[in-house]
Amino acid sequence: MRMVMKKNLGAIFCTALLTGCASQSIHTEFVAVEQAGFQSYYSSGWIVQGHREGSDYLVELAVRDGKQPWETVNAILYVENRSEDPVTVGINDITLHQDDRQVALKSYNELEQQYIGQAQSRRTAVALGALAQSLNASQPTTTSSYRSGTAYGPGGAVNYSGTSTTYSRDPAASAAAQAQIQSGAQSGIANIRSDLQQDLNSLEGYIQKTTVFPGQTFIGRFQSEMTVFDQRPESFYRFAVEVGEESYEFTFVEKADIENNQRKLF
Repeated sequence: MRMVMKKNLGAIFCTALLTGCASQSIHTEFVAVEQAGFQSYYSSGWIVQGHREGSDYLVELAVRDGKQPWETVNAILYVENRSEDPVTVGINDITLHQDDRQVALKSYNELEQQYIGQAQSRRTAVALGALAQSLNASQPTTTSSYRSGTAYGPGGAVNYSGTSTTYSRDPAASAAAQAQIQSGAQSGIANIRSDLQQDLNSLEGYIQKTTVFPGQTFIGRFQSEMTVFDQRPESFYRFAVEVGEESYEFTFVEKADIENNQRKLF
């Protein structure tokens, strides 16, 4: 039985050496699907698709053309109100389907809370790290020494051995260490605060519920949750936008060029 197993393992090992390592490279691109009543064009790295004239609203939707598999979809919505009544637009008026799967869209509040939560977690980690370092720095310095010898008395000689431990404190060194720890913690918290402010500033222009009055325009960007990639050569992304009593659909296709590379070891 062992001989058979060894032969099988040897055959598998030889096959692996002969076939080598397999790798896969994937290149994707977004393309707008041409539809009647639509116009599509490129603008500064965005693919724009919009409805032509003949509606109370001019609605356009753009996606970034440089998307990698599994990444989120970044998009921009443009609405021009040509009707005589105000209309409200928000993230809940947009839905996205990738093939037969709905992809959730992130709201402004979700992203804001995500950034705040990440900053709080980082602050907690810095505080706990500083506390651990502070406790270690406050511990006294220990010095251990080993002694052995022979004691002589009326009853004869007695051999002895043992270890003695001495505890000592250096107030100046401890204070310097504590000051350094506090300085490092404050610097770390300042960096976290700066990163949080940058993240919050990046939300400027993100879509929030807005009333668009007659003759006015609205533009807001948004992003989806992570998408999926299941080796399909084409994956269709369908956006549905509700504006007032009207519905607008936009379709883009993600074309994938998949190359399987085989490298032989021998």
